[in-house]
Amino acid sequence: MAKEKEFTFDDLNASLAKTSIHGEVMDKSVFSKIDEYIGTGNYLLNACISGSLFGGIPNNRSVCFAGPSGTGKTFVLLNAIKKATEMGYQIIFYDSETAVDTELIKRFGIDPKKLRYEPCNTVQEFRTSITNLTKIISDQKRKGLEVPKILVSLDSLGNLASQKEIDDALSGSEKADMTRAKTIKSLFRILGTQLAECKIPFIFTNHTYSGQSFIPIVTAGGGTGPEYFASIILFLRKAQLKENAVKSGIIMTATPNKNRFAKPTPVKVIIHFDKGMNEFMGLHDYITWESCGIAKGNIITEDAIDKQKISEQAKNKIRKTVWTAADGRKLAFMANPKALKWVVKHLDDSVNVAELFTKTTFPENILRELDEKVIQPAFNYGVNNEDLVDELETILEIDEEEQS
Repeated sequence: MAKEKEFTFDDLNASLAKTSIHGEVMDKSVFSKIDEYIGTGNYLLNACISGSLFGGIPNNRSVCFAGPSGTGKTFVLLNAIKKATEMGYQIIFYDSETAVDTELIKRFGIDPKKLRYEPCNTVQEFRTSITNLTKIISDQKRKGLEVPKILVSLDSLGNLASQKEIDDALSGSEKADMTRAKTIKSLFRILGTQLAECKIPFIFTNHTYSGQSFIPIVTAGGGTGPEYFASIILFLRKAQLKENAVKSGIIMTATPNKNRFAKPTPVKVIIHFDKGMNEFMGLHDYITWESCGIAKGNIITEDAIDKQKISEQAKNKIRKTVWTAADGRKLAFMANPKALKWVVKHLDDSVNVAELFTKTTFPENILRELDEKVIQPAFNYGVNNEDLVDELETILEIDEEEQS
């Protein structure tokens, strides 16, 4: 008896393809695929966002930098824009604060010819403009035309007014505005698929506020719309950086409030008023001798190990760190957390703080090694089934104790 013909999953996909523009089997779908990452100007901040020193802002996702005034939101935004232009992106910059001009753009090393400046005042203006932008791009892509790489930024969402606010100001009305949060939520419902289809990364800044509850909770402005929409939301706060009792910059702490790419791990980055943001700053909290051959301590020769007034166990540990320098000497690393210098194995030398955060100390091969051995395990999501079983057993034990 002949076997009846089946309606297979492939048949179903073929039928759905007739009506679905973007749908595809996942191994063939490129709709939500991340092709590249845009750096932030600091390796550790890249890891905070994406789980890797060589990551950063995904090329078809949305990232929000939120915080009070002066926490470095616009600074980080412009740094990312600079990196994006170096990767071939053209920028659409929406400005609701009138805080950016040509001179500022040039100081950040951004070519103003690669940036379209769009002042905007209301949520409605921004919604109309960006919806029109994504429609133009998607229409051209569907025609089979090559389109430019575009990055869209908004500085800031928190400063966008609603049309009702403006109308009420003109009429003298004191009624509360209940439309703004709804309009923002509508905006982000519209944008998600459109930006992904056009492969447009969207970076925006936002304000944060402390709630008035018994336990103060920091929240971002704009309601739940941006909270659900953004793939990554970093809350920023600052402390003053002082040199010789003079304010010289800020110490910015970035704490993930939401992250679909990496564990919510806070990082600290220094933004200097004169020197800007050092791309290597913060790595000292993660470097170890075992991971990349950089650590606080001293260099001694192999012959001098036995002369050290330390235990045999410590001497054996030092012997395991012996390496051959470029000039043929046998050198060893002796750890000392209180040392003023860092021993750098690939330099066969020690460096001070000023020399630590440089490309000489952190060439790409060392960064790759550090990323693989320390950063990715520390920042990336993962499930260890054995650990998970232990945790579940602990939870069950606690539950049993509470019920008894």
